[in-house]
Amino acid sequence: MKIGFIGAGTMGVPMIRNLQKADFDVAVYVRRAGVREQMLNAGCQVADTYRELASTCDAVLLCVPNDAIVEEVVAGENGLLSSAKKGLVIIDHSTVSPYTSRKMYDLAKTMDVGYLDAPLSGGPMGAEAATLTIMVGGDNDTYEAMLPVLRAMGENIRLMGASGAGNIAKLINQLIIGVTQSAISEGFVLGSKMGVNPRALYDIISTSTGNSYALHRTVPECILKRDFSPKFTIDLLHKDLMLANDMGRQEGVRLLAANLAEQIFQEARNAGHGPKDISALLLPLEDLAKAEVKD
Repeated sequence: MKIGFIGAGTMGVPMIRNLQKADFDVAVYVRRAGVREQMLNAGCQVADTYRELASTCDAVLLCVPNDAIVEEVVAGENGLLSSAKKGLVIIDHSTVSPYTSRKMYDLAKTMDVGYLDAPLSGGPMGAEAATLTIMVGGDNDTYEAMLPVLRAMGENIRLMGASGAGNIAKLINQLIIGVTQSAISEGFVLGSKMGVNPRALYDIISTSTGNSYALHRTVPECILKRDFSPKFTIDLLHKDLMLANDMGRQEGVRLLAANLAEQIFQEARNAGHGPKDISALLLPLEDLAKAEVKD
């Protein structure tokens, strides 16, 4: 099976390496010269156009930042569907609106092209270790046919339902992360303001009912060490919260906590922290409270 890949970024590069380790023939579309050279040195073919991948590959995987780019890559004038061979499968690993996924699925189906929305969780470390969680939406037959490809990159893989279901699950995950990170930020700034040692606070909460993955991900190595270098940025999670809240509005579901989290993330972006890791969410509140959370 020949695999095409679009989006050789922080997540995409290790995913490509793991596809190669699983003995897939991989061709990559890249724009940046440095990444192009890196892919050639890694033994990948490098395509000059989306159309080239669509006409020569059995499956094309996308891992791009937003809905607009997904639509351009899949359905644009020179997109994948403009020259897709019959039986091609497009797997979109991007976190986008389920409404976009369903739109692309419907277009692909008219051309006998399979389409799966398959967003990821696990971050760069999961991509490196091939332990990603992959949430999939689409047809069962297409999912079963593509399982060997998905298993080369992830461990926890599940078909969540029809087209769009993968991104519904991912956006709910992001909603929970956003709300939880907001609570962690407020709680630790309040604790520090009132004189409680934040390391002791982390230790006790990690064995209490307030324990969470987000607590372990952001407090000991990021917040307490004041290391806000990006692993997953405030900008990206803000985008995901906007998509989740839009989903709630369109479906008539009140998402009060999620809307508050979106505003808190926007506050951090307004303060210039958008490119930093989500652990930096507490920085504007620290400024307001005149308190700092550190060892």
